[in-house]
Amino acid sequence: MLAKKYRLTKRGSFTYVYNKGEKKFDSLVGLVFVKSKARKIGFSVPNKIGKAVVRNKLKRRMRAIIREKLSNIIPVQAVFTLKEGSDKLEYRDLKKVVCKLLIRAKLLFD
Repeated sequence: MLAKKYRLTKRGSFTYVYNKGEKKFDSLVGLVFVKSKARKIGFSVPNKIGKAVVRNKLKRRMRAIIREKLSNIIPVQAVFTLKEGSDKLEYRDLKKVVCKLLIRAKLLFD
């Protein structure tokens, strides 16, 4: 579980990141981020992706992936958005996509 202090939870925080952030996309995952003083990560899974059980499983997987990478991520507020078809990905494939996005966005320490 990703600690609460590292999670975006308020609607206003998500809105701020969406409006002010820089965007990077992959075929199944999107990333919007704003550099800040603290690391805060949010996850958005639309209702088009399965039932609540499936959406919650995807969010748990994303939190686990980010928890592993958190010490290497620069201070940033970010929102990961999953797209249709991401529910078909295995954990390791989802992890590859997320790592590739983080590298492309230059959000990892060297």
